[in-house]
Amino acid sequence: MNEQRVASPVATTFHQRLNHQPAWCIERASQMSDIRKACRIVLLITKEMALVAGERISIRAERRRSVSHYRQIAMYVCHVSLQLSLSEIGLAFGRDRTTVAYSCRVIEDRRDDRSFDEFIAAVERLAYNVVIAAEVRHDG
Repeated sequence: MNEQRVASPVATTFHQRLNHQPAWCIERASQMSDIRKACRIVLLITKEMALVAGERISIRAERRRSVSHYRQIAMYVCHVSLQLSLSEIGLAFGRDRTTVAYSCRVIEDRRDDRSFDEFIAAVERLAYNVVIAAEVRHDG
Protein backbone atom coordinates (compact mmCIF):
# COMPACT_ATOMS: atom_id res chain seq x y z
CA MET A 1 0.00 0.00 0.00
CA ASN A 2 1.55 3.23 -1.11
CA GLU A 3 0.07 5.98 0.92
CA GLN A 4 0.55 9.38 -0.63
CA ARG A 5 0.93 12.29 1.74
CA VAL A 6 -0.13 15.79 0.82
CA ALA A 7 1.90 18.64 2.25
CA SER A 8 0.05 21.29 4.19
CA PRO A 9 -0.15 24.85 2.78
CA VAL A 10 1.99 26.13 5.67
CA ALA A 11 4.69 23.59 4.83
CA THR A 12 4.86 24.56 1.18
CA THR A 13 4.76 28.34 1.47
CA PHE A 14 8.46 29.18 1.90
CA HIS A 15 9.87 26.60 -0.48
CA GLN A 16 7.34 27.06 -3.26
CA ARG A 17 7.63 30.81 -3.31
CA LEU A 18 11.43 30.68 -3.39
CA ASN A 19 12.01 27.81 -5.79
CA HIS A 20 8.63 27.06 -7.35
CA GLN A 21 9.12 23.36 -6.61
CA PRO A 22 7.26 20.79 -4.49
CA ALA A 23 7.27 20.99 -0.68
CA TRP A 24 10.51 20.60 1.31
CA CYS A 25 9.51 17.67 3.31
CA ILE A 26 6.46 16.32 5.07
CA GLU A 27 7.98 16.13 8.53
CA ARG A 28 7.21 19.30 10.45
CA ALA A 29 10.41 19.07 12.52
CA SER A 30 12.59 19.19 9.41
CA GLN A 31 10.61 22.09 8.03
CA MET A 32 10.97 24.07 11.24
CA SER A 33 14.69 23.33 11.29
CA ASP A 34 15.00 24.85 7.82
CA ILE A 35 12.82 27.81 8.75
CA ARG A 36 14.93 28.42 11.88
CA LYS A 37 18.10 28.34 9.78
CA ALA A 38 16.65 30.85 7.33
CA CYS A 39 15.56 33.13 10.18
CA ARG A 40 19.01 32.93 11.82
CA ILE A 41 20.63 33.83 8.50
CA VAL A 42 18.33 36.85 8.16
CA LEU A 43 19.09 37.98 11.72
CA LEU A 44 22.85 37.73 11.15
CA ILE A 45 22.56 39.65 7.87
CA THR A 46 20.50 42.33 9.63
CA LYS A 47 23.10 42.78 12.38
CA GLU A 48 26.03 42.91 9.98
CA MET A 49 24.33 45.33 7.61
CA ALA A 50 23.38 47.59 10.52
CA LEU A 51 27.05 47.72 11.54
CA VAL A 52 28.06 48.58 7.98
CA ALA A 53 25.33 51.22 7.66
CA GLY A 54 26.44 52.76 10.95
CA GLU A 55 25.24 56.30 11.40
CA ARG A 56 23.22 56.39 8.17
CA ILE A 57 20.29 54.63 9.84
CA SER A 58 18.97 55.16 13.31
CA ILE A 59 19.17 51.98 15.34
CA ARG A 60 18.39 52.28 19.01
CA ALA A 61 21.49 53.17 21.01
CA GLU A 62 20.79 51.07 24.08
CA ARG A 63 22.13 47.54 23.60
CA ARG A 64 19.03 45.73 24.84
CA ARG A 65 16.84 47.78 22.55
CA SER A 66 19.15 47.38 19.56
CA VAL A 67 19.07 43.58 19.91
CA SER A 68 15.28 43.60 19.89
CA HIS A 69 15.25 46.09 17.02
CA TYR A 70 17.49 43.80 14.93
CA ARG A 71 15.11 40.96 15.72
CA GLN A 72 12.12 43.08 14.66
CA ILE A 73 13.81 43.88 11.36
CA ALA A 74 14.70 40.22 10.80
CA MET A 75 11.12 39.14 11.56
CA TYR A 76 9.81 41.73 9.11
CA VAL A 77 12.22 40.62 6.38
CA CYS A 78 11.36 36.95 6.95
CA HIS A 79 7.69 37.76 6.55
CA VAL A 80 7.92 40.15 3.60
CA SER A 81 10.87 38.81 1.64
CA LEU A 82 10.85 35.09 2.47
CA GLN A 83 7.04 34.94 2.71
CA LEU A 84 7.05 32.97 5.95
CA SER A 85 3.88 33.02 8.03
CA LEU A 86 3.74 34.92 11.31
CA SER A 87 3.37 31.62 13.18
CA GLU A 88 6.43 30.08 11.51
CA ILE A 89 8.51 33.16 12.28
CA GLY A 90 7.26 33.21 15.86
CA LEU A 91 8.28 29.59 16.37
CA ALA A 92 11.70 30.22 14.81
CA PHE A 93 12.42 33.24 17.03
CA GLY A 94 10.80 31.82 20.16
CA ARG A 95 8.07 34.46 20.11
CA ASP A 96 4.31 34.54 19.70
CA ARG A 97 2.81 35.29 16.26
CA THR A 98 1.26 38.46 17.69
CA THR A 99 4.74 39.67 18.63
CA VAL A 100 5.83 39.06 15.04
CA ALA A 101 2.80 41.00 13.76
CA TYR A 102 3.69 43.89 16.07
CA SER A 103 7.31 43.82 14.84
CA CYS A 104 6.14 43.97 11.24
CA ARG A 105 3.92 46.98 12.00
CA VAL A 106 6.77 48.79 13.79
CA ILE A 107 9.17 48.30 10.89
CA GLU A 108 6.56 49.14 8.26
CA ASP A 109 5.80 52.41 10.09
CA ARG A 110 9.50 53.33 10.07
CA ARG A 111 9.83 52.83 6.31
CA ASP A 112 8.64 56.41 5.77
CA ASP A 113 12.20 57.44 6.60
CA ARG A 114 14.06 57.21 3.28
CA SER A 115 17.41 56.01 4.65
CA PHE A 116 15.73 53.37 6.82
CA ASP A 117 13.63 52.23 3.85
CA GLU A 118 16.75 51.87 1.70
CA PHE A 119 18.42 49.90 4.48
CA ILE A 120 15.44 47.52 4.81
CA ALA A 121 15.25 47.07 1.03
CA ALA A 122 18.96 46.15 0.95
CA VAL A 123 18.51 43.67 3.81
CA GLU A 124 15.52 42.13 2.00
CA ARG A 125 17.47 41.67 -1.24
CA LEU A 126 20.54 40.25 0.47
CA ALA A 127 18.58 37.95 2.78
CA TYR A 128 16.51 36.55 -0.07
CA ASN A 129 19.57 35.89 -2.23
CA VAL A 130 21.63 34.36 0.59
CA VAL A 131 18.82 32.02 1.67
CA ILE A 132 18.37 30.93 -1.96
CA ALA A 133 22.12 30.43 -2.43
CA ALA A 134 22.41 28.52 0.86
CA GLU A 135 19.61 26.21 -0.29
CA VAL A 136 18.21 26.16 3.22
CA ARG A 137 15.82 23.29 2.83
CA HIS A 138 15.51 19.64 3.58
CA ASP A 139 14.93 17.43 0.56
CA GLY A 140 13.62 14.32 2.14
